[in-house]
Amino acid sequence: MSINVFFALLLGLLLGMYSYFTPNYTSHQDSREIPKIELISFSLYEISPKGIDHILEGKEGKKFDDRYSVTSAKFSDNTKHLFQSIRSDDLKYQNDTITLKGNVHYVREDGLEFRSNEGRYDMNASLIQTAGAFTITQNGNRIDGDKLIYNTEKDSVSADRVRGSYNLK
Repeated sequence: MSINVFFALLLGLLLGMYSYFTPNYTSHQDSREIPKIELISFSLYEISPKGIDHILEGKEGKKFDDRYSVTSAKFSDNTKHLFQSIRSDDLKYQNDTITLKGNVHYVREDGLEFRSNEGRYDMNASLIQTAGAFTITQNGNRIDGDKLIYNTEKDSVSADRVRGSYNLK
């Protein structure tokens, strides 16, 4: 065998080994969304010339490009006629709309309370909506039902399958 054939075979073997053992960097990219800010046990205050407008508190919060996501959340709104706050296990805030999941509890300064397992609060329209069961209580009065639409500014309620207990004085 000639020396040229030997080196040609050796070169082929080395090129084969190089191509086989070269790492592939493009196949292992993480495509999940990464938050811009992460907070643990926090309180955020939105302040205007009139005072504190909104307070957002939570156990863990993440700010993405287009939304906030908060666990064990409490959102307080001081911009309406009556001070109001809403709590939930999971809160997503996007475009002045708050989507709530798990143990939703709304409380207003005059004693009105609302409970549900899910809900949506549109801050601009002052609307609280649920697709499932809810309970509203105030001064010993109680209303149960499904599919609530509650306007906090006009104090008007629309719901399906309503059952109520009202104390006459």
